[in-house]
Amino acid sequence: MKSTLKPLQSSTYHNLRCTTGFWSACDDNQLRSVKSSYGDGSVVEGSLALERFWFEVGTDGTIKLPTIAFGCVHKENSVDSENLVHPSLVGLRPGSLSLVSHIGFFINHKFAY
Repeated sequence: MKSTLKPLQSSTYHNLRCTTGFWSACDDNQLRSVKSSYGDGSVVEGSLALERFWFEVGTDGTIKLPTIAFGCVHKENSVDSENLVHPSLVGLRPGSLSLVSHIGFFINHKFAY
């Protein structure tokens, strides 16, 4: 499945090089990489990048977040083809690395979907 994210069309997207101080591993292109395994044996791999996200909030306007690091998945393997991650899917689980945790301050720690 191919990602719908088009980094070259974003003026705020930046891959993180291995010279940056982040904790993730490096790939063959000297970019920071991410890999996550799940209980069912599924594995996703990608790059660690920086991006500035904007969210439309009903009639209240737009929230412009500061630049945050995120894992951009480029490759996935699933034991069940019906459970493959869909392009542009965002993980919303609780935890310090989740998108919801990153934007909590800007949305009064309230999020619904």
